[in-house]
Amino acid sequence: MATKRTKPTLRMARAVTVAFFLLVIGAASALAHPLGNFTVNRYSKVTIGQDTVRLLYVLDMAEIPTYQEMAAIDRNRDGEADATEQVEYLGGMAERLAGNLALTLNGEEAAWRVSDSHFAFAPGQGGLNTLRLEFRYVALLPGGALWDGAFQDNNFPGKLGWQEVIIQADEGRSLVSSSAPSQDMSQELRAYPQELLQSPPRVNSATFQVDGAALSGVRNGAVAQAGIPVTARATGSADPFAELIALPIAGPSALLLALLAAFVWGAAHALAPGHGKTIVAAYLVGSRGTARHALFLGLTTTLTHTAGVFVLGFITLFASRYILPERLYPWLGVLSGLLVVGIGLSLIWQRLRPARDAAHAHHDHSHQHPHEHSHEHSHDDTTHSHDGHTHSHLPPGSDGAPITWRSLLALGVSGGLLPCPSALVVMLGAIALQRVAFGLLLIVVFSFGLASVLTLIGILMVHAGKLVSYVPESGRFLRLAPIASALFITLAGGGITAQALLQTGLLGL
Repeated sequence: MATKRTKPTLRMARAVTVAFFLLVIGAASALAHPLGNFTVNRYSKVTIGQDTVRLLYVLDMAEIPTYQEMAAIDRNRDGEADATEQVEYLGGMAERLAGNLALTLNGEEAAWRVSDSHFAFAPGQGGLNTLRLEFRYVALLPGGALWDGAFQDNNFPGKLGWQEVIIQADEGRSLVSSSAPSQDMSQELRAYPQELLQSPPRVNSATFQVDGAALSGVRNGAVAQAGIPVTARATGSADPFAELIALPIAGPSALLLALLAAFVWGAAHALAPGHGKTIVAAYLVGSRGTARHALFLGLTTTLTHTAGVFVLGFITLFASRYILPERLYPWLGVLSGLLVVGIGLSLIWQRLRPARDAAHAHHDHSHQHPHEHSHEHSHDDTTHSHDGHTHSHLPPGSDGAPITWRSLLALGVSGGLLPCPSALVVMLGAIALQRVAFGLLLIVVFSFGLASVLTLIGILMVHAGKLVSYVPESGRFLRLAPIASALFITLAGGGITAQALLQTGLLGL
């Protein structure tokens, strides 16, 4: 009878295991935009013809700006963009974009006329779409045999993303010079060079000169960029966590599996670069932390990370006209880095103060007592009693000074202040799919997974620090660890701040 009872149990365990792996593998079916969920990518190709100038203008919007744009597309608020709404949206968008696409030829401003437009959704992460818009404009070419031109794309100022301008000339026209290339790098935003994904081009203007002679090639430094390896538009990095929101959930077992997957992805996300793992370790080792301190850090990180996702989501939904979320995101990184720098400097001050106090005490002691006096040594060779006076020979910072909860709170906030973009996609996808409660639950569990790794690292470091004291010749390490950890925390915070400042563009590099 026991065997008969065991077989269904084994079958159930196998079914749950298979379902979990299907859930995890199935979550990777959709891919993120190669340039990130926040980006609005722009492409302009200006072609000088016989009598006209043609402009192909392409917009490739990632998940979050596409979600924001749905408010302008879906006029009847039914959650769909029907054919009529697409036509109306394209008409209004074509006029709005044309007003910010400035072309001058021989000092005269050209007037664009829309000749064609195209609208297409593509599946993105978290049940959200990406949006591709194509517009073809035509302007009359003024009379003459030589044209000095200037083009400027002033659409979407401040938006992150790929920005590319191409200048070409038809047969019978010669592109004498151009500040922009004549061949593109992204196949009209259908494919992106892999090596440029981290630093995409930001070209939104060009000057050029064209004459009517049919000459081969391009003179005076016109650049043709070709032969660069590209990655297909669909090969953006997969983010299984973001896709959990779009999976069908039937019954409690499927819900538990989805939450388990969210926890696993949160833990895996914590192992990626960032999130202050080494900072947490350095702090707890240098400050003689306890498991309780590590648990407090994990809880603080969880709450901060979850709150950060909600705040950034609120801004994306309701305040994006006034605050661009993609611009706010790097500043959160700056704030996180400055918090870490503040913690590190505070620790350095605290851990150097005993050295200064000891130096002053020794100086006063040398003037108040004769040089001959007896020494009574305790069993602990780190302290000595001199004529009734007890002096610590421990170096600054190794005296086991208690950790302040204020510093722990600041460290936990800095670790969770920068929300994960995929968590924001989950939140917006939950709203779009009307699965808000499920989405919020996924985000909370994901944050717990992230914080659990930080907590585990903290606990391991706490025990590792205790084990070091049992190792022979460990005294020097114990003396240097607090100061070294404080210096490391300060330098790491400075690195985080500098990297975030680069993303803001404030440094101009």
